[in-house]
Amino acid sequence: MAVAPGLALLWWFYNKDVLEPEPLSLVFSAFFRGMLFVFPAALVEKLTGAFFLFSPFLTAMIGVSLVEEYFKWIALRRYILSPECDECYDGIVYGTSVALGFATLENLFYVVGSINPWAIAGWRAVLSVPLHALCGLFMGYEAARQKMTGQMPFKMFRILTIPVLAHGFFNYLLMTATFAGFMAAVALVFSMWLAGLRMIRDSRTCS
Repeated sequence: MAVAPGLALLWWFYNKDVLEPEPLSLVFSAFFRGMLFVFPAALVEKLTGAFFLFSPFLTAMIGVSLVEEYFKWIALRRYILSPECDECYDGIVYGTSVALGFATLENLFYVVGSINPWAIAGWRAVLSVPLHALCGLFMGYEAARQKMTGQMPFKMFRILTIPVLAHGFFNYLLMTATFAGFMAAVALVFSMWLAGLRMIRDSRTCS
């Protein structure tokens, strides 16, 4: 239950690459590299957490979201620069692979350490894991688009803004521990899916 959502989404995004599928060795390399970057991200979150205790919003936006999305970018960058990444959708494949590796290991820790693992696994399967994947989708698409159009060095603001804001607001809405906050988080993930599907379509012709 903890691992299956990440693997299922990995398979789904990979199979959307109908033009020139990426080498599976690189896809799984990106997935496991995303897993590894959970540890430095968690360390930085612990070291910086005390600075944002006064503000749940800043904790969600900077102490968690910015840290995690930046470490995902560090993990992803080498795959964007790879010669194999020669289409915008390739960036989506690698971005979601890294993000899903990160989300899968994080999910495993949450589920194993919870009092009610089945409930936690279920809700995270439809909300948190897809949210990570969709943030990776936006990050990977924008980075690949910049590479394809010769906009180097990377413009980090454009690569990180949507993932950091989406992830941060999602965390903050759940931290409110209210029904309204939960429903807003659901709406956010739904909106990200709609935008992500549109970006998948646009990736076929991006230049």
